[in-house]
Order: sequence, then structure tokens, then C-alpha cells
Amino acid sequence: MRASWWLSLVVLLLCCLFLFSPSPSFAQVDRGGIIGLVTDPAGARVSGAQVTVSNLATNQSIAVTTDEKGQYAADLLRIGTYSVTVEKPGFQRAVQSSVEVGVNQIARVDIALSVGSATESVQVTAAPPLLQTEASSLGTIETERRISELPLNGRNFIQLAYLGPGANGGQTGTNVSGGVFENERANEAVSVNGLRVSNNNFLLNGVDNNEFGLGGVVVLPPPDAIQEFRTEENSMSAEFGRGGAAVNVVLKSGTNQIHGGAYEFIRNDKLDAVNYFNQGKQPFKRNQFGAFLGGPIKKNRTFIFGDYEGSRLRESNPFISTVPTNAERAGDFSDRLTATPSRPARLRFPPTHSTPERFSIPSAPTTTPVRRRRRVPPQSHQQHEHYSGRFHQRYRPECCKFLSPGESPGIN
Repeated sequence: MRASWWLSLVVLLLCCLFLFSPSPSFAQVDRGGIIGLVTDPAGARVSGAQVTVSNLATNQSIAVTTDEKGQYAADLLRIGTYSVTVEKPGFQRAVQSSVEVGVNQIARVDIALSVGSATESVQVTAAPPLLQTEASSLGTIETERRISELPLNGRNFIQLAYLGPGANGGQTGTNVSGGVFENERANEAVSVNGLRVSNNNFLLNGVDNNEFGLGGVVVLPPPDAIQEFRTEENSMSAEFGRGGAAVNVVLKSGTNQIHGGAYEFIRNDKLDAVNYFNQGKQPFKRNQFGAFLGGPIKKNRTFIFGDYEGSRLRESNPFISTVPTNAERAGDFSDRLTATPSRPARLRFPPTHSTPERFSIPSAPTTTPVRRRRRVPPQSHQQHEHYSGRFHQRYRPECCKFLSPGESPGIN
């Protein structure tokens, strides 16, 4: 009993050490960063300048100081829009607003100071360079706007990964493609640069999200819960830990402003066009509905975000089958044979038939009854649920952690 109590205490202390540690001990591939160079009007580098990087959505800031070479770096930034403020005695304060930081992306912001009073402010309007020279990896970022506004059949965000260079759905018919007994969910297959669909590395908020049985994902979040995702296509850093492409997904988080929404997407046979190759009744009804909500628990300090999506699918796949005619049911399969004038076709009857064992079939064409029949099997029902949550707490100015204790793989 005493040993069990001590073991529980040790586990609790380790959890507290992990949560309140000022520096994480693992790679943060779901973050970004801002680096730059501060110079004076003559182009000389300015050391000891105070650089403040502020998140415009949460009003949280990180302060760094330029080194002797005039360089600064703000790492492990949550993705979003930031402002960069540089202050140095004897110079005017310079502010660069609206700096976009993407997942696993380093934005470079170089600022030139002007001589003047510190009470004066200069707004820097030059946009950061589009060319990423701070990392060797090549990838494609899908932003929140593209994820939520581009049409997706089935609301599967992985379809957006096909927009990147060298990316496609890969080989058809694999289990990860969905719609099979082993995987009734949506298509999760993505092939980059000719690699197999099972060679990818899926990450969710920097956490491993790989389903190793089929090679797909464990958690398939709805588009409205995703803030951004990046498909690393080539030369990614060693922190990803696996070969192939890396699909790095980051969920939304709460901000100082309450934001949310509700939706339902409907598709059924009343609205769909008739299949030219499969005429007739085709039962199909799909409802995808959900809601998401995020906001502050305590402004500038504690935030929360949660989402839910449910899916209901009722469908039946009609098919055309070949059925025996009345003559074939009686043992006459002559309509299945072909004959020529020089060599009449012959048909062998079963031993129980009372007619002679062989007989000649005339070569003249005869009319064959219709042998095809359309069948509509009973409807199948699929029900999927997904829910997730994200909690963000800033403990002290020099320590900022992003926790996701409410994330759940749901019932997919």
C-alpha cells in the first residue's frame, strides 16, 4: 500500500514538472518563429535593442534582445499574426505589424531604425520576404481561409493536400483509401513524389497521429477545427523522425475574442444528378453537422476551444446482375452459344434431361429474352462522431505552453 502511494506521488511530481517546465524537452513542429536583423540608418548593426513580438489575437508577447551582431530570434511561436516592435535609446521606436507565422515556418523581419526620440514611432510597412531562406524543407501550407472555404466532398481536409506539387491520391483500392470493411471513414490516402500512401507521417499539434495498421490517421478533424496544416514534401528536418511526406495539422485555439459557428451539410438523392450508367432509384442521404466555439477564460492568459461534428450516412448501392431466363431454368442454354453455318453449335444437357444427349442448334439468329436485372440492396447506415478541445494557459511571461488535454480521437 505504501509503495503504491509513493509511486502515485512520483507520477504526480513528474507531471507537474512537465507542465510547469519553462522550456519544453521535445521538438515543437507545430510552431513557428520570427528572426531578423536590426540596423541603424548607416546600415550598421544595432546590439542590445529590445524586440517585442506580440500575438495580435491573444495579446501575449515575448521580449528578446539583439545580440552583438544585431540579430534576434523569437522561437516556438504559436501560429498566427504577430507584430514586431523594436526599441533602443537614441532611436525611434519601429513597429512592423501583421507578420504571418505559419506552422513550422520561420518568418524573417529585418528592421532599420531611425535616429530620434523613443517617444516617436515609425510604422514599417515592408512585407517580409516570400522566399524562405532559413530552412531547407519544401512544403505547402493550407491556411484557415482555404480550408474552410474551398469545397470538399465529405469535408475531408486531406483532399487539400493534393493541391501541393507532386501530391495525389496514390494507388486506388488500398485500405487507407476508405470505404472498405477495415476503414469505413473518408479517404486518407496521399502520395507525395511517388511514395506509397503508407509512408507518410501525420502529426496533430506536434503529436504523432499515425494509425500503423492501415497507414492512415488516428484523428481526422473536421475542417472548421483546423487552423492550418502544412505538407512537408521534401528535405524536412530530422525532428519529424520518419521518412516520406509529413502532414502537420494544427487545431484552432481560443483568443481574446469569442468566435464560433454551427453548420450542417446535406446531400441526398433528391439533389443529386442521375447516374447515366445506373439509372433508377439510388437511395443516398448524408448529413454532416457540428459546431465550434473558442474564447478566453481569462483574457491575455487562459483560452479554450472546442468542436464537435457528427455524420449520418444512409445509402444503398444498386447494381446490375445477370439472372437466368425461363429456358435456362428448364435446362436449355442454347441462347448462350454461337453457331456458324459450317459448324452448328451443340449443347450438352444434364444427365437428368429426357431429351437426346446432343442436338444441333440452327445458325439463324434468335431473339434472346432480357437477362439483366437491377437490384437495390437494403440501405447501410454509418454513424461517426468527432469531438476535440484545446486548452491554452500562459503561466508566466517567460513561459508559455500550449496544452491539449481534451483532444479525443472520437468515434470515426
